[in-house]
Amino acid sequence: MKTKALAGSLFSLLLLTLLALPATASDSAAESDILLSVLGNANEDGAIDMKDVEYTESIILGSGNRTQFADATGDNSIDMLDVTKIELIKLGKAKELTLVDGVGRQVNVALPVENIIPTDYRTTETLLALGTGDMIVGVDRAFHERMSEFGLTELPEVAMHGQSVDYEMVLTLKPDIVLLPLWQAENADEIAKNLPDTSVVVMGLASQKSIDSDLTTMGFVLGKEAEVNELLSWMQGYEVLVEERTKDLKAEDMPAFYYEYMSGGEEKWWVITPDDPSAGQVAEGTGGLNIATGLAGTSVEVDPEWVIEKNPDFMFADLMKGFDSGPGKTKEDMENLLGKVLSGRPGFEKVNAVKNNHVYLVDRDIIGGPRWVIGHIFFTKCMHPELFEDIDPAEIHKEYLKKFHNLEVAGTWAYPLPE
Repeated sequence: MKTKALAGSLFSLLLLTLLALPATASDSAAESDILLSVLGNANEDGAIDMKDVEYTESIILGSGNRTQFADATGDNSIDMLDVTKIELIKLGKAKELTLVDGVGRQVNVALPVENIIPTDYRTTETLLALGTGDMIVGVDRAFHERMSEFGLTELPEVAMHGQSVDYEMVLTLKPDIVLLPLWQAENADEIAKNLPDTSVVVMGLASQKSIDSDLTTMGFVLGKEAEVNELLSWMQGYEVLVEERTKDLKAEDMPAFYYEYMSGGEEKWWVITPDDPSAGQVAEGTGGLNIATGLAGTSVEVDPEWVIEKNPDFMFADLMKGFDSGPGKTKEDMENLLGKVLSGRPGFEKVNAVKNNHVYLVDRDIIGGPRWVIGHIFFTKCMHPELFEDIDPAEIHKEYLKKFHNLEVAGTWAYPLPE
């Protein structure tokens, strides 16, 4: 009887596979750049559904190629147990799942997730945009210092900008997940050792390069898929708008620009390259040519003479620390700051950007996290105002704050605003 039952099951499985053979994993992934990094996502797309069940069955039968996430149970074997696990995940009945974080670490997460601690303030903002305010039980000090407009003022501080994690405090708060930013990747395993029974996850929720896929993964884990889809749709709408309006620009129509990383008042010149996964990528595709293209690194110290020799048509100053711009700052405040930025730069009066009043200040808050598209549009409108006469980056910023945070905040995040 057992042999007949097994034969019947295999026959049914084969018939199902032949009738509805899924696309290859590479074909499915080609439909979108967004990847859900959870074991069980066998066809490597943005969801766990019947297509993953079918694709896993095809692997078992030998017609499908094994993929990174097909081993839903994490036991290094692809079999019917993986099919069962995928079906449980799909139905929302799984007690645990395994995600692959932003640096390739496999992390088991018990479900449902109720309490989380983001140890970096930009990660906290991204999570709040998904409506997770009631799930966050601790924040980093930088969040209270730099993003007080988002609230959570009563929550304890458990880290500082992703570093100096207070293990005793975290253990007291009993989070299900502790989120680390990408730059804490090398310390993730050590932090995890000090936080038993806690899932320590590295995610790039502040980086333009990784935010779409990492948002999709975290949204799935937190049960916030609908909120993620809404946020992604909003971001992608403006991303596509820029792409559509700049796609016909020829090389001779693209001005050269210099993008400076300003982390403080020190007398150093740091240029942001296109290889920077956050700010550098935000400035790409905006109808301009970065003079730092080809330099090795993400931010490179250069001589002022190098900038003068390159003679960029536009200059953008990235206000990394964010204390001199943003909430509460007026246009007059920013005008004075711009004067300080330009002072003490002998020879820059000869640079095209300075001669033509094309020097701009931009707050890092509209460069990182979901707000990256606002900075993206700002760069583009500065260099091609004729293509964006109907678009106001400041209004888009207001839209974001109201739509995803229910906030109305006065301030200045970019100056001067292109007309």
